[in-house]
Amino acid sequence: MKTDLNDLDFVKYLNAHLAAGGVIAFPTDTVWGLGALPTRAGAAALFEIKRRPHEKHLIIMSDSVAHIRPYMTGYPPRAFELANKYWPGALTIGVPVGGSDTFVFGGVRVPAYRPFQDLCAVVDGHCLATSSANISGMPPMQSAAEIRKTFPDIIVIDNAYQPMGGQPSTVVVLDGDKTTIARAGAVEIN
Repeated sequence: MKTDLNDLDFVKYLNAHLAAGGVIAFPTDTVWGLGALPTRAGAAALFEIKRRPHEKHLIIMSDSVAHIRPYMTGYPPRAFELANKYWPGALTIGVPVGGSDTFVFGGVRVPAYRPFQDLCAVVDGHCLATSSANISGMPPMQSAAEIRKTFPDIIVIDNAYQPMGGQPSTVVVLDGDKTTIARAGAVEIN
């Protein structure tokens, strides 16, 4: 099936797949990602397909601050300052999370990558729970063909019309007034 985000029949099929707890793969500014709707069923499907330990958390990515804001309840004001300054961009903003509930998301991001934004524009809710495209503990997969071979039951959105492979996103964790850089990356926080 051709994965044309301008084809209304395909978009309807894509959203039905996601609504049923399905997983998709897509390009980002950094690496290929796996995604599902940010629901219990979507998160569980991502953990299962990746064989990911349940104490690790997923991030939610979207095409705009407005769409991702509902997932930022409980985030300190600094999170919104950083979002307004660096999004869209390679910055993941997180808050401390505890427990092993796979429905607890560890961070949020709005990439500055047009092919991903095109995808979110047609996804119901405009947000995806995401992780890198790989089996947990293995390197990220490098191509749509490799992803299709490893994960034959998912939809691969092969729309990388912009270059991939940029630096990983910077990850900041905000705990009240305290800002910790959990991973240095493409964005320098000041």
